[in-house]
Amino acid sequence: MEDTPRESSPLPLRRLAKGVYAVLGDTGRGSEGRPNAGFIVTGDGVIVVDALASPRDGEALLDAIHTVTNQPIKWLILTHHHPDHHFGAIVFRRLGAKVIAHPDRRSLASDGGEDALLADWVRVVGLDAMRGFEFADTPDRPVTGTDTLRLGGRTVVIAHPGAAHSAGDLTIWLPRERILFAGDLLVEDGVTMVVDGSSGELLRALRGIDTLHPRTVVPGHGAIPARPAELVARTRGYIIGLRRDMKSAIELGRPMGRALASLPPADATRPVSLNSRRRRNAVRVYLEEERVYMGLDSAR
Repeated sequence: MEDTPRESSPLPLRRLAKGVYAVLGDTGRGSEGRPNAGFIVTGDGVIVVDALASPRDGEALLDAIHTVTNQPIKWLILTHHHPDHHFGAIVFRRLGAKVIAHPDRRSLASDGGEDALLADWVRVVGLDAMRGFEFADTPDRPVTGTDTLRLGGRTVVIAHPGAAHSAGDLTIWLPRERILFAGDLLVEDGVTMVVDGSSGELLRALRGIDTLHPRTVVPGHGAIPARPAELVARTRGYIIGLRRDMKSAIELGRPMGRALASLPPADATRPVSLNSRRRRNAVRVYLEEERVYMGLDSAR
């Protein structure tokens, strides 16, 4: 097994432990940049974590892996089904990799069907980036609870923490190395989106991360935190504060428009900018708290 890049990687690599790498997203762009991915080199092949946003990105990810090892790609694990994390999956499928993912592929972006989702995404990344695309995120090995993958001396625990960021969230935990690939449950600035998920499920997922005491956490976007517990705490504090504010607004009889009046408007062409995420989350959490207030949902 190789463990040192042999040549310059087309994407930034960070070695997290022997044979474990993060493939880093766009420096300084946070949630608006390319997502983070990763890979694990074992004695019997490679496990890839997420596939990036297009076949072109998937090929760049494969090239990055090949600067470290020529072992075959055996498994691709998807942290969730948003396009920026899985639209490169066909590259690994065509190499014979099997996919591990949650079977629930739904998201608001896919409500109009796969053709509309694809057309929308082409407008984001460009037609050239999408050449050769096919949907490849249906799992060969579905995970809806907890599963353990053992390959070439490695143990990888894959778990569904609940529908926190999206219906199909998975985390990837390496217990011996104490490394967690968190997907978009965590992002660099602590403002995790819950538009496709639930604030309550996110809080439960964060408690689950705390119980692991990870040495290293790879968020879905942005920098790897020097102190993982601080990013978890910042994310928790943001969600708790948002729930408190929306609950208070509802109890005072304020309509959603007034409840959101203190927030900057969403950025029209930047759906995952900080302003957009804060506003979209506030809408979602207001509706959650309204259901609780009306007795339609007791889950907290």
